Amino acid sequence: GYICERKDLLVNGCCNVNVPSTQLYSCDTCLPNGCCSVYEFCVSCCLQPSKQHLLERFLNRAAIAFQNLFMAVEDHFELCLAKCRTSSQSVQHENTYRDPIAKYCYGEYPPELLPV
Repeated sequence: GYICERKDLLVNGCCNVNVPSTQLYSCDTCLPNGCCSVYEFCVSCCLQPSKQHLLERFLNRAAIAFQNLFMAVEDHFELCLAKCRTSSQSVQHENTYRDPIAKYCYGEYPPELLPV
């Protein structure tokens, strides 16, 4: 759930939490609907403990085929990685983002369709 600058990464790939600029559960670049313009912030925001109930509800309501994809995840982190990746729910007409700026979404509902 930490966000940091590349120079502040430790050799194990984790953020150095002792650097003042390192942020935990940051939702910078994210909208109230759970869509963000930066993938890393999407994952960080999604990892907030308060979001876990939302993600559990999503898994419980997912269609069988969709559920098979998400049942392969083993923890909250992997679920957030999968949810924040762009998917067919992020696009319209198969080639245009519904929201070209905030295209990484962990929320329950995809962005609204853009007018044609």
